[in-house]
Amino acid sequence: MNLLWLLLAFTLFMAAIWSVYALNRTAARRFGYEPFSLPNAALMLVANLLLLSSLSGLRALEPDADLSATLPNIVQLLGAALLSAVTAFVIARRTRLWMALYAVSLMAVGAIALFPSLVFRYFAFATGDDAGDLPPRH
Repeated sequence: MNLLWLLLAFTLFMAAIWSVYALNRTAARRFGYEPFSLPNAALMLVANLLLLSSLSGLRALEPDADLSATLPNIVQLLGAALLSAVTAFVIARRTRLWMALYAVSLMAVGAIALFPSLVFRYFAFATGDDAGDLPPRH
């Protein structure tokens, strides 16, 4: 059963990565802009970190815990995560609304996994003086 869950999680992760590249290609063709760009993903790393930090604070709550000490920190982290997500949404507004909503929501939840993939893609397509053996990009 654990192997089945692992395969399902891997399939969902690969589908998310595929959707990122498919949406980038479509948006680049139609609008000349990639919603899942490196700067957007880097900005959303902040929102992702704040969201995960606030969720880890929720785990610390016990049924008989004093909420007066923990709750303001959680609310501040969630507010900062929301502010970062709104900022990224403003950046991603160069495309259609559904593209921007999908990009921001996926990066808010999974920027920590998407950012390395985008960095590797950037390096894969990079050209420079030492890239003489590579075919030209079109």
